[in-house]
Order: sequence, then structure tokens, then C-alpha cells
Amino acid sequence: MKINFTENWCEATPDAASLSLLAEEGGRLRLLAPDLSPRHDYGAVGPVDCPIAYDPVRRLGFRYVCAGGAQRGDYSQLRAFSVDRQHSFAVNELPLNRWVLWFLHWLESTGSRPGQLLGLVAVDQPSEDQVLIEHHLFTHKAGEERLRLNRLSRDAYKPLAFSRRRREMVFAGAEGIYLLGLRGERKLTLPAESPAGGQGAAFCPDGGAQVVVGGDGLHLWDLELNSCRRLTRNGRHPVWAPDGKSIWYRGSSADLHRYDVERDEVECLVGLPNQRNPEFWHAGPVCLSRDGRFLATALTEKVLRGVSQRGNATGERERVFAHNHSLLVMDLKRQVYWTRPGFAKHLCWVE
Repeated sequence: MKINFTENWCEATPDAASLSLLAEEGGRLRLLAPDLSPRHDYGAVGPVDCPIAYDPVRRLGFRYVCAGGAQRGDYSQLRAFSVDRQHSFAVNELPLNRWVLWFLHWLESTGSRPGQLLGLVAVDQPSEDQVLIEHHLFTHKAGEERLRLNRLSRDAYKPLAFSRRRREMVFAGAEGIYLLGLRGERKLTLPAESPAGGQGAAFCPDGGAQVVVGGDGLHLWDLELNSCRRLTRNGRHPVWAPDGKSIWYRGSSADLHRYDVERDEVECLVGLPNQRNPEFWHAGPVCLSRDGRFLATALTEKVLRGVSQRGNATGERERVFAHNHSLLVMDLKRQVYWTRPGFAKHLCWVE
């Protein structure tokens, strides 16, 4: 796969300061070495979409896992994955009508308090004539048998961003985009006239009352005034850099952009050539290391392979596309990058 970079970037090998990655590849959780070669395979994680949380003190990753396909012995667990010992173990057994999805975050210890997991759990409630699923925020501390649940306000089901400093989250629902407290209460609703599509969001890293929301461009939501203004024409899955000076985002699965907050300028750093029919299904937020030096993401190239031999329901012959994937790591300090073929998601730096 050919990758186009802006000037001053070159391909190189990782140096001694490079980090390892936890990543989901093909439904399996793997530990990748700094050069992206496989170091350990922790096994299958199941079909439920859940990110990876990480405790840097104990060097443990956390993820929800469950049985997939026709496997025997159904199970539903929160599991820990040791980077140093390269094994995993269950930290909480969930009933089969509960699963953790879309959001999982490690809250580091403060003072004498132990760290804990914060996540979203879906609960399948029994009903005679319909499927009823409730969403709850939960916390879990080591050694506890049960999750501590806080029911979410009505219609808030898809988490977009979390701020520990503000103790707030941004959620999307059928009726709009909301600001919620950690007890599940709705505090603010994005103005209805805003065209923000709710495809990712990020809080200002200094704890300020600002959230950037993706989808149909980047939009800056002022939480104090409850007003919203458009920053870019296109963009989704924003990630605010730790220093607050830039916002990384995706235009499609085949590019990577950076918005300069101070200059109000956009720069396309990475792109794949000849992407006249870009797709968005494989696009996701970039993964930045805590110090903002390393960036990891997946790129997808959409290639036309031919035209179908048979027509569809309207008699038209459809174009057939293939997808090529590449995992990309960028050292933003040295302005070098390295890649590896294949698709990975839910990337998490091991620090």
C-alpha cells in the first residue's frame, strides 16, 4: 500500500523509546512489539465491540470478552491481560443477559483510593412482546463481585467522550447529543440547529468547558454558553492532543488530518492515492500515547476489482471493491513512521 505523507516525514524503524501496543486483530487480542510484530496472542474476545482499558501501574489491559459463534460453554466476563506475564484472568463474571460495550476506561488511583474500571453495560430485560435493553454506567474495583450501576437517562445510549477532570460524558441518542454526569443524569443538550453528526467527540484536555464533536465536520461545543460552531467542513472521530494545541481526526478510512487550534488551520498529514470512492466503515479515532509523542491508527485502501457478472434487483451490474489495510505508527517527535499490513482496532499503548 502506497501512503502519501506531507513533507519532512520519512519511513524508519522504531527507536529505544518506542512503545508496544495492545490491539484487536481478527477478533483476537494481541500484544504487538514496537515494530508491530506479534509478541503474544491472548485469544478470542468475542463479537461484542468493546475498547481496551489500561492500568499503567500494574501493566494490565482490560476488556470485555464473551463466547462467539457456536462455541460451547457460554460466558460473559471482564478480563485482565497481563503485559509482563502474558496471560489473562477474569476479574468479574457477568450474567449472560449483561455485556460491556462501546466504552471502558481505567480510572487511576488518587491518594489512598484504588483504581477502578468505568464502563457502559447493556442489560437485556425480559419482556414478552419486545426486546428491551437498558444501558447503565458502571464502576468496578478489584475484588468486588458486582458492578456498581447507575442507570442512564432516557435515549442516551452511545458514549462519545469522557472527561475525568469534569466528571462528565458526552452521549449520542436518537433525539440528539447530550452531556451527562457520572450518575447518569442529563445536564445539557447540544443545540438542535447544530449539524454535528455524533461520530466521535473529545473534551478539551485542560478541563475547560469545550467539547469537539465529529460527524459532518468538526464542531466546537461551548458548554458554558451551550453554543456550537463549525471548525472544519469534513471530519469525524476527533482526538484532542494532550497539549491542547491540535485535534487529530479522520476524513475517511484512507486519511489522517490535524486541526491546529491556535491557527485555525487544517493539515492533511496522511492520505492514500486514488481514493475516489472513499469509505468510512473502517475509520476510527487515532490512539495517542499519554505524552502525545506516538500515534497509531489503521488505514484502509478501497480498490475497484471489477464489475459483477449478474445484475442486482434493478438489473444494474454492481462494482466490486476490495479492501487493503495497513497499521500505521507515527513518531511525532522524530517525524518518522513505520507500518505493517493488516487491520487492527481498539489500539492501546502499553506504557
